[in-house]
Amino acid sequence: MLFNSIDYFLFFVGCYTIYWMAPGKFRKYILIFFSLVFYGYWSLSFLTHFLLFILITHFFVLGIIKTRKKIFLVLGVVINLLNLCFFKYILTYLQFLSKEGEISIPFIQSLSQFALPLAISFYTFQMIAYLVDVWRGKFTESPFTNFLLFILFFPQLIAGPIMRHDDFYEQIDHAKLNWDFVHRGILHILSGIIKKVLIADQIAKTINPVFADPAGYDGLSIFISTMAFSLQVYGDFSGYTDLARGSAFLLGYEIPENFRSPFLSVSFSEFWSRWHITLSTWIRDYLYIPLGGNRVSESRFMFNTVTVMALAGLWHGNTYTFFIWGFLHGIFLAIERFTFGKVNRKDMTTKQKIIGFIYVFIGFNLISPFFRIDSLQGIYKFWSASTSTAKNFIYKPDFWLLILACYVFQFVEYKNYFKEKLQPYVHWLVPIFSLLVFFALVKIENPVETFIYFQF
Repeated sequence: MLFNSIDYFLFFVGCYTIYWMAPGKFRKYILIFFSLVFYGYWSLSFLTHFLLFILITHFFVLGIIKTRKKIFLVLGVVINLLNLCFFKYILTYLQFLSKEGEISIPFIQSLSQFALPLAISFYTFQMIAYLVDVWRGKFTESPFTNFLLFILFFPQLIAGPIMRHDDFYEQIDHAKLNWDFVHRGILHILSGIIKKVLIADQIAKTINPVFADPAGYDGLSIFISTMAFSLQVYGDFSGYTDLARGSAFLLGYEIPENFRSPFLSVSFSEFWSRWHITLSTWIRDYLYIPLGGNRVSESRFMFNTVTVMALAGLWHGNTYTFFIWGFLHGIFLAIERFTFGKVNRKDMTTKQKIIGFIYVFIGFNLISPFFRIDSLQGIYKFWSASTSTAKNFIYKPDFWLLILACYVFQFVEYKNYFKEKLQPYVHWLVPIFSLLVFFALVKIENPVETFIYFQF
């Protein structure tokens, strides 16, 4: 059930109405029910699989709380990682070998119709964080209904943000409906629709033919397409996050911010504090710091940085190009640290900021094809087409308007306009923006497109 579909609109209206009409003590059970419906709408079999792993994880959580034995932590983390690795990497690889005729395994062939369980990368990290936090003593009790709602909460279930227990638990019995949350919810939903449907999907229409047949386009179109793809991913995933946060606000919950103007960053370290923020902080707290963090030698620091970023790339997808994408980001971060030390935006001159912005912009865009193309042969074919003398090109006025619109949102996010600057005008901005978005959607008649991060 996609956030940008009529199915979700009807689903949410039904949930919202029943939820707020019910007495407060029943509301979390209503959210659990609708979250089960939301996931089951996609696959009942994988819903059963999902619930099984929620039960298993909760068993290990209780084991940690009651016995303080590390074996419960280790088993809980290992079983969740095995579940992720089996579906995302092992099964996919065996299916590939079977398809290519290199092996013949009957049960693998019978599993060939299985897709990657929706949201498996996100809920696995969320449950691992929960296990580690209870081991670290951050909480000493775990009511099953609260844990169930925490994992299943449908606004963030499919593609995050990756929540921690302290982002959510204190709100469960204190969810509130006030005008501030209603206004913020509607503004975030409108922002999400604009980013996803009116920007990201329209950019995709322009650049998909370029990636499908790069030799048919001129060199400038090849380079512009890499920039546009980066902005498409931002609009798509940031749009999803805005829709998720907007839905949560309307249900009385505030879930974490996941993007904050990443393409206005002046260093790669700042970029990763603004892009997919909940994944970056998860990697920092549960991988980077346990490896030693900053309290190690420079050579070990660089090794840790490159390692965790390569693993972050692999988390995104099951092809080696994702691993290379993350590895290269780790190299950029290591070079930046070795050359400039710890970069602080406040200590930079205007000239340094401009140079830093250009460096991040070019660096990120140059390696963005690794996020889309699944082989080195495909990468080579794409970049070698940049010398093409073909006549087709994509740099038309309407395309540049999409790029400009994307950067307008970057500026709005950077200045935190939704929460601060626009607050005094929200009463008349909401209906005006709603009408403008409605008429724009009617005009483009866009088909419902899935979100890029749903594949992860």
